[in-house]
Amino acid sequence: MKNQQLYSRLAPEAVERVIRRFNDRELTMQEAMAALSVSRAQVYNLRTQWLAAGKKASFLGAAGGDRKSAWPTACVEEQKTLIEASKDDGPNFELYADELARKHEFVRDRSSVRKFCEKNLMTLMRSTFPVERKKPDNRYRRWEAESYGEVYQHDSTPRHIWGADGANQSIILSLDDATRQITAHRVCERENLLEHYAMLEPSFLRYGMPEAFYTDGFTLFGHEGEDLCTQFGRMCRAFGINHMIAPTPEAKGKIERAMRTFQHRIVVTLKAAGVDNEARANVLAGEHIAFWNRTHTNEETGEIPDVRAQRLVAEGRNRLRPVPNEKVLRLFLSRHVPRKVELGCRIDFMGRKWRIAKTLKKTVWLAIRPENRGFYVLEERPDPTNPVVPRILLAHRF
Repeated sequence: MKNQQLYSRLAPEAVERVIRRFNDRELTMQEAMAALSVSRAQVYNLRTQWLAAGKKASFLGAAGGDRKSAWPTACVEEQKTLIEASKDDGPNFELYADELARKHEFVRDRSSVRKFCEKNLMTLMRSTFPVERKKPDNRYRRWEAESYGEVYQHDSTPRHIWGADGANQSIILSLDDATRQITAHRVCERENLLEHYAMLEPSFLRYGMPEAFYTDGFTLFGHEGEDLCTQFGRMCRAFGINHMIAPTPEAKGKIERAMRTFQHRIVVTLKAAGVDNEARANVLAGEHIAFWNRTHTNEETGEIPDVRAQRLVAEGRNRLRPVPNEKVLRLFLSRHVPRKVELGCRIDFMGRKWRIAKTLKKTVWLAIRPENRGFYVLEERPDPTNPVVPRILLAHRF
């Protein structure tokens, strides 16, 4: 009985009733497993499909139904494009299934996509993936935050997505530790502090501010000379965010695993779409990550990230805080650099002279904005212990 396909044993309405009661906690996991004669993992998979289908009985179409019918031509071509774009990363049938569902509303589970490829596209598969890649073993267990927004793990990695051979872009991600929700992302030509700020600003405005960031100890995040911390650390201090530096890569394993997953997914997705610029890359990456957050069950938590986040908020386990005054937000999500004041109240920046308002200060500070390609000239360096906007001597966009 257990070896038969679920859709051939039970009516969709009967399965839907069990999954609904399990989701509403009227049934335990053991009771749901017994009612459907399936494993624990299959119960979670069914609930994921049910939620993704809008809590309708038709959700079984993602797990069962007629899988022998011919694929639409557009879906076959899309699959070929995805396989060719995966050449450097190896096949990812779960990603292929997601892209078919997202772009063509053609729902197939991972195993069905793999069987189709092995039956119909094996010549392309063999020429693209001459060596089968093994999934790395990772069994190290780590602590988990109790509340949403308690800790954001933060990381980046270089990958070649477009341009000449050898040219690398960067992928930056932030992940909520408790829910595994990707809360911020960025694809950029070159990683620097301004790109991290450009990623964080829309995330702060959408979700709020976390209690802590957990990063590696690279120069961008670690200590720098006589200053108490980097400019990233000063930003965290201004917003009341605790900045923790991981002693080893294994200590921030959640974002390491997420980055390992998404660097392959995002690269394949963007290559398949022929993306060759930052703006388009961030739009498509955002769509893909949003789809992941609302549909994929995390292996460790057993819940969909967006659903888990909603549950923690409903239970009062939400540590995200609203943003401060938006002027203060923009001020500290800027790169601060000093400039000497020359005769006639001028400063030198970007190879030209800029006239600023009259001041008695011998040194002023530039606040360089990431997104709108502009800068402010400030009479004093912004103080993270007293986050207010100093006197502005010049505001300019370039």
